[in-house]
Amino acid sequence: MACSINRPLFLHKILFFTFYGALGSIMAFLTIHMRTLGLDLAEITWINSILPLTSLAGPPIVGLLADRLGNYRVITIVFMALGAIMHTALLFVPPYEVTPVEPVLTLTCDADGAALVLDSCGQACPDLNRSHSSSFRIGGCEQVCLMSLEHNSTELLEVRAQPSAEPAYFCLTRPGGDKEYIACNESKTHLEFSRPLVTPQYHGGEEGAMCHYPQHEFNTSEGLFVSLTCRTSAPNCRVVCDASEMIEGNSLLQEPMCSVVKGNRTMTLWLYFGVRALAEMFTAILVSLLEAVALTMVHQHNGDYGREKMCGIVAVGVFSPLCGYLMDTHIGTFGVYNYAPVFYVFDGLLMITAIVTLFLPFEVEVTRKSLWKSIGSLIKTSELNILLLLMTLLGTFWGYLKTFVYVYLEDLHASKLLMGLTVTISIVPSLPFLYKSSAVVQFCGHHYLIMLAFVAYCIRFAGFSYITNPWWALLLESLELFTLNLMNVSAATLAYKLAPKTFVATAQALVWVSHFNIGRCLGTFVGGYLITQYGQVYVFQGAAVAAAIIAALYLCIHQLVKHVKANGKPLPKPQPIRENGNVPNGHYTPLQAADGRF
Repeated sequence: MACSINRPLFLHKILFFTFYGALGSIMAFLTIHMRTLGLDLAEITWINSILPLTSLAGPPIVGLLADRLGNYRVITIVFMALGAIMHTALLFVPPYEVTPVEPVLTLTCDADGAALVLDSCGQACPDLNRSHSSSFRIGGCEQVCLMSLEHNSTELLEVRAQPSAEPAYFCLTRPGGDKEYIACNESKTHLEFSRPLVTPQYHGGEEGAMCHYPQHEFNTSEGLFVSLTCRTSAPNCRVVCDASEMIEGNSLLQEPMCSVVKGNRTMTLWLYFGVRALAEMFTAILVSLLEAVALTMVHQHNGDYGREKMCGIVAVGVFSPLCGYLMDTHIGTFGVYNYAPVFYVFDGLLMITAIVTLFLPFEVEVTRKSLWKSIGSLIKTSELNILLLLMTLLGTFWGYLKTFVYVYLEDLHASKLLMGLTVTISIVPSLPFLYKSSAVVQFCGHHYLIMLAFVAYCIRFAGFSYITNPWWALLLESLELFTLNLMNVSAATLAYKLAPKTFVATAQALVWVSHFNIGRCLGTFVGGYLITQYGQVYVFQGAAVAAAIIAALYLCIHQLVKHVKANGKPLPKPQPIRENGNVPNGHYTPLQAADGRF
């Protein structure tokens, strides 16, 4: 028998490969991209908590519109273009950079004495009342004098003394009163202070306050001295020298308390949030539309949904580490845009997806009933409501992991390539199961696969709480076979089974919103708060316990309902209504068989 290719589903496999490859190339790096823009953990948590809420309404509304009009193709291509534009715009959000620098330290000296002067950049002066001494190297000395800018002006400006001016001298006084003079233009002078620096004195206004540490007893290579003064060319002059701390152990003065700020934090935060919110909403709309197209085409062309999904998951495993490699090797980067390769790959794959969509043959049923009555019948489907609740709980765990696991791995010094490989390794074990997903779902059942997702989350969370080597994350990420891939197949096919065929896109949108929007929001917000209170390790352990409890409760309730249904009193078979001894066609008692689904 000749091998034939199912052309409509072959095109759809290409579509899933390019579309999910685009998502895989960018999703793993969005959180750490926020770090490069200068956003801290609290701001990242806030953004990832609010983002799912901004796209809550988008997928259901567009899904209803697509179901009502039946024109999926045009709507899908329009949102692909919008998604590409918004995601690429993230690359050009101006960063907010704060670079810590050592504060400027100088030695100022005149006839009244000498002091180390520290520019604390508006911070509190370091309290140096400590038992050990500090060592400093002095050099680059020059005379500066106060002079008026104009002849009759009272405004004075400190300027460098003329080269022809009389040279200045350091005057070092010994305990017995003997003095030694050192020309301040000589090469570097080493002063070692033998007692703690005294409490600082503040000079100048609040914003320009300088920390002054007067110097008295100190040691040099020539011995002990009790005071340091300077003889200058004029009374209105003083000596200013560059000073540097010779650190042995901890720095006392020149700790990085100052910083160079580039950009505007508020503008970066809100601009990124606005652009990312639109990008996330367009992505959610595209996923719900394409999932509806996939399920409809599989039904129309006798395909297997898991095999279609497998193509998309393979693409995620291919393009995520590829983008990590491109960033690690700086291929295609320019200027400060280290994440540019991610956006190149994303835009290219999304463009191919739009072209394939143009030639994709599929038809959808268009509802002719009242829109609100159809929505009401969809909402009243009790098992669908239970499914949405379960998706919300699973989405909570997924949202926490996807928001914080890459930050956690970065803190463990994982490379970008390793982060990309975590996505790949989560794909490989899933491939044979997805290829035979129909048989797997039929053998295990939708609900038992969803239970297994909770158990797998328990193992993943517990494992992350104990690893110290980031490479162990590859083993834990392989459990996405159960927590995401098989779970998605089970949830999508169950929703397709439960929903009216005129509301396929709407049902898929509700499943997506429950897991990837509401659940993700809860996971990010609650997880971010708990991390600030207890740290990543304890939150991982607590999440493992929560997943185990939910799995146990789910199993107990499911078994109880099955037992009740199995032992319940069956309803009598419908009996025909007899009129004058005859059975009219189509007239039966209103009794119906019990629905055994759960």
